[in-house]
Amino acid sequence: MAKDIRIIQVAFNVLDPDQLQQYEHVRLRPNQSGFLKRLIQRDIDGGFTSTRQSVQDLQEDFTVEGFI
Repeated sequence: MAKDIRIIQVAFNVLDPDQLQQYEHVRLRPNQSGFLKRLIQRDIDGGFTSTRQSVQDLQEDFTVEGFI
């Protein structure tokens, strides 16, 4: 089966402390693309139930099957 994959780049200004924190958070994920896609899907679905969830909470309900 052929794939039609599109790429969108994300740039972080690591001189900005907030963006550096975001960059480091994403960089440490084993599947960076899947992690960002899950965050986008949560935004589409109406966002988080709280403003801060632990990484453990995000990983428990994350599967890569929907992103392959």
